[in-house]
Amino acid sequence: MLSLVRFWLIGVLKGKSKTTQGNDLGFTMVELLISAVVASMIITPILFFVVDVLRTDTREEIKARSEQELQAAADFIRRDLSQAIYIYDGKGLDGDPADTDANGVRNQLPDSDDVVLVFWKQEFIPNVVPPCQDNRCNDAQVYSLVAYYLQTDASDTWSGQGRISRLQIKDCPKDGGECVADIKDQGFQLPTFGEGTLQQIMNRWKRDPDHEIKRASREVLIDYIYPGVVAGLAEDHCKTALGLTATDDPPEADLLSGDKGSGFFVCVDSGRTAALVNLRMNAAFRIDPNATTFDRNRRSLFPETSFLVKGFGTLN
Repeated sequence: MLSLVRFWLIGVLKGKSKTTQGNDLGFTMVELLISAVVASMIITPILFFVVDVLRTDTREEIKARSEQELQAAADFIRRDLSQAIYIYDGKGLDGDPADTDANGVRNQLPDSDDVVLVFWKQEFIPNVVPPCQDNRCNDAQVYSLVAYYLQTDASDTWSGQGRISRLQIKDCPKDGGECVADIKDQGFQLPTFGEGTLQQIMNRWKRDPDHEIKRASREVLIDYIYPGVVAGLAEDHCKTALGLTATDDPPEADLLSGDKGSGFFVCVDSGRTAALVNLRMNAAFRIDPNATTFDRNRRSLFPETSFLVKGFGTLN
C-alpha cells in the first residue's frame, strides 16, 4: 500500500523535486502526512468491517452453542419425565387445603423455594439382587423421587444467572422386603399406599422424619437460564396448553409450578401424568455481563423451548 502511495506522490511532486538535488528518492514531511491520511482513509473502513465480522461471528457462535445446550437439557428432562409414575402439580407441591394430610411436598425438600418440578419414577439398578452366579445377580427396579430446581443464588462456579439442577433420592433394592444393598438415599421414604386415589396418596407423601435430604446431592444440568419473568402469557396458559378448558377442570394456579414466564416453569396435569415444560436461556449475558433483562429486539439471544411430556411409568 505504501509503495503505491509513494509511486503516486513521486509522480505528482516530481516537478517540485527537480530543483532539489537528491530528493527524487526521498519523502518530505508533507508527503508523509498525505500518505498517512490516504492510508488511514483506506484502512479504517477495513478495520471496522473486520471488527464487525468478528463480533457477528462471536455472537452467532454463542447463540448456536446456547441453543445446543438448551436442546440437550430439554432432551434430558424429556427422557427423565417420560419414565414418571406421578407428577406433582402446583397443588400437590404446595399442599391441598381440602386434605389435612396433604401439606405439600415442596417444603420437605431442601431449598424449597427453588423447587419447580417433582415426580416419582422407577430407577433401574443392575446386578444387585440375589441369587447370584458367576458374579451375575438379578436386576432391580426401585422407586425414586426426582426434583428439578431453578437456582438463582450467587455462585463462584456458575454464571450468576439461573441454573437448573436435579435432585434424586431413591429406595434400596430389596429381596423379600429386606434391603440387599446399602444404597437407600438419606431422607427417602415410600408413599403410604392405602385408601384414596393415586393423587391423594402421592400428595400425602412424607419424607423420612429421622433424616434430612442432602442438598449437596444435587447436580447442575444447565447454566445461563434466564432468572427473570417475561410478561405476555395468557392467564389461562396452562389450562389451554394442557387442554383443560372445561369448567370443572382444575384452576390455573393448581396446574402451575414456578413463575409463569420465567426461564423454567411447568404446567402439570397430574391426572394424566403429563407436563408442559418451558425453558428460556440468556445467551446475551455471555456477550455482555450487563444484559440481565430480556430484550425483545435481541430475542434470538434468549432462546426458548417448550415441550409436552407424558409419563409412562407404572406402579408395581
